[in-house]
Amino acid sequence: MVHSALSIAGSDSSGGAGIQADIKTMSALGIYSCTVITAVTAQSTSNVDYILPLEAKIIREQIRSVLSDIPISAIKIGMVYNNEIITAVSDVLNQSNIPIVLDPIISAGTGAQLLQKKFVKDFKSKLVPICDVITPNIHEAETLSGIKIRTEKDIRKTAAKIQELGAKNVIIKGGHFRNDNETIVDIILDEWGKFTVFKNPRMKIVETHGSGCNFSAAVASFMAMKYPVINACLLANKYVHKSILKTVKIGKGIPVNNPISKMYEESCRYQVIEELSRAVENLINMKNFADLIPETQSNLVYAIPNAKRLEDVAGVNGRIVKVGNKSAPTSGIKFGASKHVASSILEYMKSNQMVRSALNIRNEKNILNECKKLFSVSDYERNLEPGKTKEKEGKSIPWGIKTALFKNPDADIIYHSGDVGKEPMIIVFGQSPQDVVDKVKKILDSRNLE
Repeated sequence: MVHSALSIAGSDSSGGAGIQADIKTMSALGIYSCTVITAVTAQSTSNVDYILPLEAKIIREQIRSVLSDIPISAIKIGMVYNNEIITAVSDVLNQSNIPIVLDPIISAGTGAQLLQKKFVKDFKSKLVPICDVITPNIHEAETLSGIKIRTEKDIRKTAAKIQELGAKNVIIKGGHFRNDNETIVDIILDEWGKFTVFKNPRMKIVETHGSGCNFSAAVASFMAMKYPVINACLLANKYVHKSILKTVKIGKGIPVNNPISKMYEESCRYQVIEELSRAVENLINMKNFADLIPETQSNLVYAIPNAKRLEDVAGVNGRIVKVGNKSAPTSGIKFGASKHVASSILEYMKSNQMVRSALNIRNEKNILNECKKLFSVSDYERNLEPGKTKEKEGKSIPWGIKTALFKNPDADIIYHSGDVGKEPMIIVFGQSPQDVVDKVKKILDSRNLE
């Protein structure tokens, strides 16, 4: 079942906050996101340069159009710049039975006013009473309550004061609370008067752009999935904490939260494991593949897109070994399992990101001859490796691959003739593990024909 949520918010041209952040967050959590734009901003990571609030009529019509057609399971309200917008949103949603999450966006991380000060009173009287959850940070909570927050006890008083305005549940985010420089404390006061405390270690980031929007959108997403409010807030808290770890310095101003990167990375890793597992299975079931396994054994590896570290490359945990006249993996697939073959693919990817898989096989004259007939081949001599490179652990293979690619940038096969204590080796490269397996099959088929 697909759950849908509605974000009512301003547009952020920098893409870090507002409606853009809400779409990213909801999509990352598997929610179909509908949108109502309240204002258009000309905004960067440093400044809000211009704000164009939309007319009340178009805001009302956007909300009505969505609600008349799509079964919305939760609503998130973000930027409402003036009384006209506040009233329009309140009028349409006043009798709604859809759970509402209200993010009281008063100012941007860069300092610009996103809710005109003279309309804070209207915000408190018209929107706070209709929300199921309100998610202020420390500064927003002080503005709504009139209480100066200096201690954790003040946070609890402030939550109670905001609840008196009509909000069922109040969660105050403690990122700006500096009573403890090691921990961030978020406190939720639920509709039954119970306080719940969430704690996370404080990260060494002064300010981020979009984390508040990400949090409120995540709460709305989990509520759309029918999680109870406390659970929705806890899951949103964990989600945003992880997304802050992926914060990027994309512009000249404050860093931007990146709520969708984790989803993409996990998706890539899952796909890599799935494809590599199938390819390994096909490889070990291939007739006569055991004949190609070197003394140091083989490994088939596959890297995620834009891989940079050994931990970004999956391989067989152990090796693919010869067992009689057959082959078998010693264990399952794991990221960081290979060092030598993984180093080869990481170096190759520096010049061609499309080539992400590799397999090492034995270097014998008849095997190498078939490789040269079938594929584009290059080589390097390990005995020509500079002394400085040899002295550095893990630098030999990257040096060799780089040297070979300099001679032939499109090589399918790279080989070397060994050195003292180093077995001669052939490495087969491909865009995917199955591409590599298909090349190995061509080598074996060609040998069998002769």
